Amino acid sequence: MKILLVSHGDLAAGMCSTLKQFFGAENVYSACVTQEGGTEDMLCAARKYLEEWDGEQVVICSDLKCGSANQTAFPLIARPDTFLITGINLSLLLQLQMEDCVTPESLQEMIENAKEDLVLMNALALDAADDE
Repeated sequence: MKILLVSHGDLAAGMCSTLKQFFGAENVYSACVTQEGGTEDMLCAARKYLEEWDGEQVVICSDLKCGSANQTAFPLIARPDTFLITGINLSLLLQLQMEDCVTPESLQEMIENAKEDLVLMNALALDAADDE
């Protein structure tokens, strides 16, 4: 399975770099929307990857549901065995990069698990202080 991160600016490239350098991920790639190349450069890079990965399962992860990166990537799910998840975080990506294969059900479970890592720490600290 391959993971393709798409985002505005360097967010996808940064997350890809983090996964490779700190967690040894070898199946993660990025394509970014830039001010210079817009969505067209991102789409060209994404299509090139998908052509190279013919026959492989691909999970595309975008940064923002209503953003241009996600909207540009959306038609790519017409490719067989291709999924698109939006609203990525490192927790989700760590789960994904450890899998050889996914299903819609396993992806949904990973998304639910990743949501649990979105926490307002101030509130958590106040709750802990109240417990003491």
